[in-house]
Amino acid sequence: MPREKPLAVGELLGSARNQYQIKRLVGGGGMAWVYQVVKLDDNSLWALKELRPQTQDPDTQQHARQLFNQEAMILAQLNHPNLPQVIDFFEQDGRAYLVMEFIWGESLEKRIEKAHSPLLEREVVQWAIQICDVLDYLHTRQPPIIFRDLKPSNVMVNSAGVIKLVDFGIARTYKEGKQQDTIALGSENYAAPEQWGEEQTDPRSDLYGLGATMYHLLANMPPSPAFLPAEPTPLNELNGAVSPRVVEIVSKAMSRDRAKRYPSAAAMKQALRDCLPDDVAPGPVKESVTAAAVPASPSSASPQLSQSDDRTTPPAISSSSLRHSTPSQPATPVRQVIRRLRICPHCQHKNAVEARFCVKCGYAFVGLRPAVLRVIAPVRAAWEMPVKANPLMLGRADPSTGYRPDFDMTFYDPEGYVSRRHAHIVKAQNGYFIKDLGSSNGTYVNGQPLAPDTWHKLNNGDKIEIGEVGILFLFK
Repeated sequence: MPREKPLAVGELLGSARNQYQIKRLVGGGGMAWVYQVVKLDDNSLWALKELRPQTQDPDTQQHARQLFNQEAMILAQLNHPNLPQVIDFFEQDGRAYLVMEFIWGESLEKRIEKAHSPLLEREVVQWAIQICDVLDYLHTRQPPIIFRDLKPSNVMVNSAGVIKLVDFGIARTYKEGKQQDTIALGSENYAAPEQWGEEQTDPRSDLYGLGATMYHLLANMPPSPAFLPAEPTPLNELNGAVSPRVVEIVSKAMSRDRAKRYPSAAAMKQALRDCLPDDVAPGPVKESVTAAAVPASPSSASPQLSQSDDRTTPPAISSSSLRHSTPSQPATPVRQVIRRLRICPHCQHKNAVEARFCVKCGYAFVGLRPAVLRVIAPVRAAWEMPVKANPLMLGRADPSTGYRPDFDMTFYDPEGYVSRRHAHIVKAQNGYFIKDLGSSNGTYVNGQPLAPDTWHKLNNGDKIEIGEVGILFLFK
């Protein structure tokens, strides 16, 4: 019976030569737990990764063990400032353990989650340059090492801005002349088209993952998976502040045709360097602390400056200005109150200038919040589409005519429950509305069927069901 709980704080493990004591559980996900441990001979801190297959199936357990051993073997032979150092790999009580450098930082996934907005272009470009540097190192090994799982959660960054590439569980060596990978691996939104079992991955597959990672950080939204027929929404439509040069770099890296991507990580690195001003150092920042392969607790993470935080700091009050104001003679500011009104264009009612809606007729003075549709079922690929088109058509493609709806569900609907023109969503002045277009199998919102050709207002968090496809309607 496999152990279901993590190791206890204070527990010792390792060999007589190298012993480690558990300080705390840092996190767990997928098939492993990660702890912060103390190496007893020198009292240094390290990260310990423990394999924990959550299954009784022997084939799945064996496959997980192979990936874990592969990660250990790959990292043990590498030496690069943007890769975690590995110092030990051992087995104890039927479990496998990997001891590596502890990163005092957080993943880029945590950065974008905390920011709740796109990250600064300059910062993203500097991280991408470092990623290109470590990818160039991996790709120029003999044989080349293809990472195959580049995404925000697998890139750590410390307070000095130094990145570390982590989780080599599905990395592989490139085999010349091989037609395709044995199995398709990767994360849906970041995996290149060739990773879906059609061709062998090569260094350009990692460049696609880097482009998709940059897209997510700059758009605050992951790109749609490469196996879907529709191209991702152009980056500049989701974030108009991104420079045309960076938009072009991301688009080229994410080309469905890998022959059109950058030929190497070094070439993409040079393109990114050319985007930085002359006064910005494009290379990695020299580290001043020991780094780690796992995220730190939220309380120890450095604050993240996002584009929404870009504001002017008020000037400090100088000591000389205080000499002219004493407790007995306080300065009395002069305030002039001017009452302004907002006239409703719909009913002409007078409202306070700060009003968001007319108190008489409900007319909205502010624009609607942007919305997205997030696929949640079937669990084949989680992705989001912004509600940009108005109306936005939901349905399935018709190859015979070349018709393709705005939200194409063909990939998720092999049984054909979705009609070609199934439903559509419109953005009106007072909200978003959905209407079933007389489809064969109907449209459901929160489990209730919609009457055909009747508008239904959507609220944040509503679940739309069309055939076997489940979609969440969310405000961003």
